[in-house]
Amino acid sequence: MPTPPDIAIEVFGKTDVGLIREHNEDNFLVADVNGTTRVSDGRPPFTFKLGEKGGLLLVCDGMGGAAAGEVAAQMAADAIYDALTSAEPQPRDGFARLMRRAVQRANERIFIQSRDNQSERGMGTTCTVAGLVDDTLVVAQIGDSRCYVLRDGKLAQVTKDQSLAWQLIEAGAMTPDEAKAFEHANIILQALGVQENVEVVLS
Repeated sequence: MPTPPDIAIEVFGKTDVGLIREHNEDNFLVADVNGTTRVSDGRPPFTFKLGEKGGLLLVCDGMGGAAAGEVAAQMAADAIYDALTSAEPQPRDGFARLMRRAVQRANERIFIQSRDNQSERGMGTTCTVAGLVDDTLVVAQIGDSRCYVLRDGKLAQVTKDQSLAWQLIEAGAMTPDEAKAFEHANIILQALGVQENVEVVLS
């Protein structure tokens, strides 16, 4: 493996319960995939150096009632982190394949637990993972949690929502402004744990 570039990653993360739900079903994770740094709660900005295995930034938005969405989001974060940290260092293409398998493995774990535990039936979570290896950012997505890149003071969305509203926008059946008032705007087409197999979108 070539020596990783001298990249320092400065991060800050925070979740908020919002105005509607009573408890927070969001989960995020920032980690050095070499296993030396892992943060999953709000804290001041910190910096870590990119190691040979890469860096991981992940966000999940759980769903499923009671605390089940929170469980699914935590399971996804843990499963993806475990899969990436336990693997050998990979070049860019291998790292992308590893990320896809890690998300698929997370889906399998959540699906089985949801199936086998009555209190967690139907739980699931969106999942957007940004992995940095060498100087390449690889994004894997399930659901509608968005990834943006901020460059030169401008935000650019680099993922497409896997939602009914986005599908209708792309088909020309409604405009983005109309989608904001769409009564089924919360319907997503994929989530981890809801079905046995998922189609992980990589970019």
